Amino acid sequence: MMRQIREIYGHLGDGISKDIYADRLLFSLTGDKRYMLHIVKNTALYQNVYEKFVSDKREKYIVSAGQWGMIVADLFWEFGFSGIIDNYKKGSYRDLPIMTLAEFLELKSDASVYIASTSYHKEFVEMLSHAGIDKERIVDVTGMMLSVYHRQQYFDLPVLRECREAHEIFVDGGCYDAANSRMFAEWANGCRKEVYAFEPDADNRKNCREVLEQTDQLSFCLLPKGLWSREDVLKFSANANEGSRFAEDGTVQVPVTSIDQAIDQKVTFIKMDIEGAEYEALKGAEQTIRRHHPKLAISVYHKPEDIWELPRLILSFYPDYTFYLRHYSLACEETVLYAVAKKDGRNGNDD
Repeated sequence: MMRQIREIYGHLGDGISKDIYADRLLFSLTGDKRYMLHIVKNTALYQNVYEKFVSDKREKYIVSAGQWGMIVADLFWEFGFSGIIDNYKKGSYRDLPIMTLAEFLELKSDASVYIASTSYHKEFVEMLSHAGIDKERIVDVTGMMLSVYHRQQYFDLPVLRECREAHEIFVDGGCYDAANSRMFAEWANGCRKEVYAFEPDADNRKNCREVLEQTDQLSFCLLPKGLWSREDVLKFSANANEGSRFAEDGTVQVPVTSIDQAIDQKVTFIKMDIEGAEYEALKGAEQTIRRHHPKLAISVYHKPEDIWELPRLILSFYPDYTFYLRHYSLACEETVLYAVAKKDGRNGNDD
């Protein structure tokens, strides 16, 4: 394992990637969240949110007592929050009282409110607006995060743009809402572009089709399957949020296929964010990677071992990749491994 880690480290293309790799590796091995905190605090997203807090001299409240509300409270505790606004939870978190919006409004406070919810982001924005809270007092932290997810993640690495091809064929593994496919179309502006989007959920697929059909100058194929190492039907638990950790006694059946079986073209770019199925899906793209050396943008945060197993597997298919790592979240999620073939001449080191 040590030899493999050294080999992976030697393929990292810049200092940022090496720092993230070292911290992510130590976090996976030890579980010590200080390593993840170091990664998070070096992201542009964290710096932008931090600057909001520094420039804000008002009293501060967090909107949402959910997961992201707690993350914001933990990350920015030094700024001295006065409480948390949430209509559906009571009690406290880190001695911060949790109150309803009505209770907050009764304080007649001119405090700033920091929205910290991705699941109910739109609802909170509308709720605060209808309550008459001035826009200058609302700081939309999750809006900043969602902008990163939808405008930067998978496509912001400059080296990717430098090696665009005249005909870009993109595999969207885990299409979900087609936001990444739409962003690919913008990234590939001026190129002939095609998308193979894999989405097994029928409702998601309907929304994806609407988005893709409205995207200019884009050819696409929307496949009703998940990605895996072979053609199969997998069973999932209907209760637990287990992602792609399938269960033999699961009650939900999901058809899956492989990139090698589903696509008979020269794929140029593969993105995967498929809830822990990345390893098997990469195995199912072995021949595509060996033959065509596509650009890769692969999530490496679903399992602790992803940080060494996924790059090791990629190098076993094609050893002349240069790796880059970037992180796009205020939490442990959204670490992306990029792989760019050295044959494209993009293997410089920024150290």
